[in-house]
Order: sequence, then structure tokens, then C-alpha cells
Amino acid sequence: MSIGNNEKMLENVRKFAFSRFGSLKELADAMGIKPQNLNTYLQGKVKIGPKFLKRLKNVGFDEDIDNVILQNVIKSSSKAKNVSKNGCFLDIDGALELSNTPVARMAQLLGVTPATFAEWQNGTATPTVEELSRLFNQVVALALSSRHAATSQATAEPETPPAQATA
Repeated sequence: MSIGNNEKMLENVRKFAFSRFGSLKELADAMGIKPQNLNTYLQGKVKIGPKFLKRLKNVGFDEDIDNVILQNVIKSSSKAKNVSKNGCFLDIDGALELSNTPVARMAQLLGVTPATFAEWQNGTATPTVEELSRLFNQVVALALSSRHAATSQATAEPETPPAQATA
């Protein structure tokens, strides 16, 4: 999911960078991105997405990011491809990105056909409350498991090869 540029939030990110880290470069380093990439976001050349927002939260940026997302989703929902006939906005692409899961696999995990999932994705159909709940729970579980795997891999001690048996 990408949200429209929010000038106030971007200015707050700049202020946060200097007050907390002393420079934009140090903020970029803390977020794990290149300073040039941070600059493209701050200049409004690239729309802010969930990965960028997650990185901001992880380094302590405490602006009400969820409110910013909601405001921008409401503004852009009439233009979004995931708006169903009843006006419901579902960011299926963002869910797939966040969970790092292919469409066919996500459909399988949810117990729906890939065609049904594609209809949700293009806005021609809306999932039931139960299906939406399963989608949400699945995305959260996959995102958390990938985060857990990444942190445990980073902290894991290197394996020692097994000793060779002697005869």
C-alpha cells in the first residue's frame, strides 16, 4: 500500500531526524536505507509505503502514522483499483507485499480460489467478514513470522560443522 505524500508528516520526519539522530544520513542509516532513498521520500518523489512507515516506527518516530494512512486512504479510495462496488477499500497488494506471499499461495491459505482472490484484488468483489478476518490474520501471522525469522537469523550463532568420525 502506498499513501499520498503528506507534507506535514514529511516535515516532522525531517525534524525527527535532526532532533533524534543529528542528520538525515544518520536517520537513513538507522532505518537501514540509503540517504538518497530517504531524500526521495522527503522530497515527495516517492510515495510512502508500509515498509517505509514500519522502518520509521522501528526507529522511534511516534507520529500517528495510522491516522496519516487512514486520511490518505480515504482521499485516494475513489481512485484506487481495490475499491469494490460498495465503496469498500481493500489494499490487497499491500497485504501481499507485507506478507511477502504470492497471490496463488495466499488464496490457498485463505481457502479461496485464485480467481476469487483476483476479484478482491481488482475490486470487482468484496470478501465476507469471515474471509476478511482470515486475510487479516494470515497477513499478520506471515509478517510476524518473517520478522521473527529475520531477527532470529541475525542473532543466531554460526553453526559448527560436525566432527568427522574416526575409524
